Amino acid sequence: MPPTHGSERFRGWSLLGLSTLAISFTLPGQTIGVSSFAEHFTNDLNLSATTLSTAYLIGTIVGSLTMPAFGRWIDRAGVRKTMIAIATAFSFAVAYMGTVHHLWTLVFGFVGIRMLGQGALSLVSQTSIALWFDQKRGLAFAISMTVSAGLMSLGPLALTSLIAAFGWRWAWCIAGGCIFVAVVPTAWRWMEDRPESLGQLPDGLPSALIGSAKKVDHYTVKEAVVTRAFWIMTAVTVVSSALLTGVTFHHFALMKAAGLTTAEAAAVFIAQMVGTVVAGFVWAGLSDRISPMVLLISSQASLVCAHLAYAEAGPGIGAAVYALLLGVNGGSIRALASTLYPKWFGTRHIGAIRGVATAFGVGASAIGPLIVAGGFQITGNYVHLNYALAIIPAAAMLAALFLRPPQKVRSKTSPPETNVG
Repeated sequence: MPPTHGSERFRGWSLLGLSTLAISFTLPGQTIGVSSFAEHFTNDLNLSATTLSTAYLIGTIVGSLTMPAFGRWIDRAGVRKTMIAIATAFSFAVAYMGTVHHLWTLVFGFVGIRMLGQGALSLVSQTSIALWFDQKRGLAFAISMTVSAGLMSLGPLALTSLIAAFGWRWAWCIAGGCIFVAVVPTAWRWMEDRPESLGQLPDGLPSALIGSAKKVDHYTVKEAVVTRAFWIMTAVTVVSSALLTGVTFHHFALMKAAGLTTAEAAAVFIAQMVGTVVAGFVWAGLSDRISPMVLLISSQASLVCAHLAYAEAGPGIGAAVYALLLGVNGGSIRALASTLYPKWFGTRHIGAIRGVATAFGVGASAIGPLIVAGGFQITGNYVHLNYALAIIPAAAMLAALFLRPPQKVRSKTSPPETNVG
């Protein structure tokens, strides 16, 4: 489209706020949100903890399989239409969770909230940010990670308050209504697909520079998935996704074994969110300045240290340090996944590329709770289990040593494209 609106104020920063809002409202589809309802599911639906974990596993895996299709849809239809549709469907899926009465309706509900919340709504929101920022992408994601993590840290308190006031079924329905009211009209009114639809450039560069914009390679999905960088980045993300989800799902059992009360265990989430907020800002901000290899290794080092720190995770500072390190890993890996994929592979097919990577990440989060539960049955001790789990991110650190940014091979008649598409 011609730059007929090129004199308008750059819209990227306001759309960054809208996308961050949408990410924050994925909370009911995230493990930290679902955990607020776990006890009510087991009591009212007469389910064992193992059955509940298995239902969560099935719902998450099935939901993850749809991520590549969602990514292609986002690229084809644009951010605005897909965000409106996904947020609408997610709000109904969350409300539906208040109506479940037996195991298979619960599984169906888990498919919906994991597919649409943790998966699709997060994917389309992060895709929007990647499209509107290039040189300032690290800063943009740093701001988004900081704000969304801060808002999500209030989520469990809000959900438990709703449960106490209205019961767990109505809490789901109210949460679904809040998502619809907050996200759908806002996206309908203000969301734009990409800067070029308004005659603008990423980062707010003057339209006069369109001919001299930075040259960038835009990979297709097939081209991206044959690169070493894609698989190393995705593998490291899988490690963090599986282990963080596992220990978060069993958080209260881990903290009880460490000598904390239920109230103390709930307070530990504050330290974890502090780590997430700070690390998300720092790692995203450094993504344009420091080698990706160094950033990935340091991210996984924090997870190794977290598992080792569990041995000292008693009431007080010990549990806080453990949770803080978990937060550092969660915030840093989210920031790197959000910034490195578009940096390496361009933005033309970024929805589809991120969709494939997200499928692996969401799928890994499904098996995390079973890894922790099965590991505890084998070791009989959460300290020994965490020592064993520390080996996995240590192996990911070794894999990251082989990371190199991809170099696209092209013919002499195929010059790189400008970063405007």
